[in-house]
Amino acid sequence: MMRKALFIALALCFALFQARAQVDLEKEFFSLPDTVTNEYLDSLTVQVARPNDYWMVGGYGGASVQMGYFNPDRDAKMQLAWPVYGVSFIRHFTMFGVFPNMGLEFGAQMNYEGYEYSTNPETGYRPVEPKSGAYKLVMQVPEAFILSHFHVDMGEHFKLLAKLGIYGGYRLNISRTLDPAYENNELYTKNQYSFMEHERRLTYGVQGGIGVGLMFSPFEVHLNAQVKWGWESFWEPDYMSQYYYRFAYPLDGAITLGVYYQLTPRYGHTRAQLKKLAKKMIEEQKKSE
Repeated sequence: MMRKALFIALALCFALFQARAQVDLEKEFFSLPDTVTNEYLDSLTVQVARPNDYWMVGGYGGASVQMGYFNPDRDAKMQLAWPVYGVSFIRHFTMFGVFPNMGLEFGAQMNYEGYEYSTNPETGYRPVEPKSGAYKLVMQVPEAFILSHFHVDMGEHFKLLAKLGIYGGYRLNISRTLDPAYENNELYTKNQYSFMEHERRLTYGVQGGIGVGLMFSPFEVHLNAQVKWGWESFWEPDYMSQYYYRFAYPLDGAITLGVYYQLTPRYGHTRAQLKKLAKKMIEEQKKSE
């Protein structure tokens, strides 16, 4: 499943980059006729220029909440872990020369996965994990991601954001909170800060979210809320019994605030495009002389 998802994502990324519109310098620059009349001026229609295809790079930080969904069913409450931090590149482009709201975002971040079992208010019973005696665990997870990036500009300084894509990571370390009944048991405390044989380290899945952005070129400030749905269980499903399938998949969220720098201008032409145009104008002037 992971190979198939990665292949589809890479194919889509390649197609989108190939399809983005190319800037036509001759059409972009406005020129007046030899004779300017009132009738000509009245016939002009002034349109607001749409944003260019442009690159951004930035960093962000925030906090993460972890849950999970289980078989057999377990009541789990949200737990908070922080800091979440990362860096990403964003490439805006006009898809098929028609849709100027598209983009791609790719980068890396330090995040968390885990869960915490809840206490039943009626019975007072709180489940614990077999072989560890833990009712809560947190894992630090470095991740890489690639997301489709959709944006709608609402005026000059504000925009709405939406993202969807895939991520992959590695569960780097683990910290368990043991039930008081197991805190002094050497059999369980030895596994408090280490992974056991039945626990999986790789993680991957779907990531998406929404956000808002403030734009004051060449800087942008983005506030995002993201959700991750993991496709890799925390442990081997049959580690207790080959006849009974038990699993726990990550389900996490994060709130982040980031600052981005526009590597190429949001409006107008890049320095390379202007140099190309100037060179062409000089060449044409020499030919006419």
